[in-house]
Amino acid sequence: MKKLLIILLLICLCCGCGFKDIDRRFFVVAIGIDKSEKKDMKYRLTLKLAVPGNNVDMGTAKFELISQDANSMTECVRLLKSKLDKELDFGHAKIVIFGQSLLKENIDDSSDWLNRRRDIQLVAWLAAGKPSAEAVLSTELAHERLPGDALLLSFGKTGVESGYIISEYLFDFYRKKKEWGLDPILPVIQAAKKHYTINTSLVFDKEKSKLALNMNETRSINIMKGNLNKVEIEAPFEDFQFYVSVDDLHSNFRVYTPANQRPYAKIDVKMRGVIEESYGRLHAEQLPAYEEAVEKSHAELMVKLLKKLQDENLDPMGFGLDYRAHHFGKVEEEWQAWQALYPELEFQVNIKMKLEGIGVIK
Repeated sequence: MKKLLIILLLICLCCGCGFKDIDRRFFVVAIGIDKSEKKDMKYRLTLKLAVPGNNVDMGTAKFELISQDANSMTECVRLLKSKLDKELDFGHAKIVIFGQSLLKENIDDSSDWLNRRRDIQLVAWLAAGKPSAEAVLSTELAHERLPGDALLLSFGKTGVESGYIISEYLFDFYRKKKEWGLDPILPVIQAAKKHYTINTSLVFDKEKSKLALNMNETRSINIMKGNLNKVEIEAPFEDFQFYVSVDDLHSNFRVYTPANQRPYAKIDVKMRGVIEESYGRLHAEQLPAYEEAVEKSHAELMVKLLKKLQDENLDPMGFGLDYRAHHFGKVEEEWQAWQALYPELEFQVNIKMKLEGIGVIK
């Protein structure tokens, strides 16, 4: 009898644990955070909710978009729940988009909510939305099979592989905001009527976005950081241009501080590919000249970009982190030494281009 009473007591304690069946949940697949247009509100939170369907054919993805203005992220969620009949489930939210206007301010408060909340995945992709996160999430794509699927396939080389797309995890962005010697960089998703464009990026200091990179600069960062396996590049030669399809790319860098000499960063890039388009006549015996044209033109572009970042005191490459990794001492002393050294740093970009052919003309 005593055992029976204990079992009944345990059963009573287990009641009300908060579990909700799957048909009583709304699954959030994407989160958008914008600066509120209301004067007395700070944020506008937009959630993309998946609407379950019977098939996954192209163009059948259905979603519902809900938005709320409030002064904190928690308040936004609390008010959004008052508009719904099911519990919100953030466990499937794999992309978070910040509106570009919000990124001009310090986003520590809103990113703190994302990192602190236990049901939001830290491996979610992070991006900037232009003109706003809400505009990006409201874009309907004719070929999308699952809600939010097209955005997910744009990052991490799981779908498309583009030299213009930078992929950044939520946890890695947070780490870079705290790490001395490495600044975060986010891709920009430009929303249009029926599609997205992702080919530019924003570089951050430790508080907010500070510098916008155009598409060629974004591609150069990807090449120098070795984020790519494949990329298409162009090079001038005499009075015309030719285009190279690179299918093998490796890069690395190191900061050197020789005694009695100016410090420098050496960036080595090795690429292999074929010429796939030309606006002039090409000759197979001139391959070394074409390789030299690629090496020279892109080395100049990369050095120009690195100097631009240096002028803004930004370091998305992580030169400062490399310096700290090879110089031992107190952390504060290392950091002060690097801050004094970075404005004087020279950049040596060495590109080795191996062309396997000039393409096939039939």
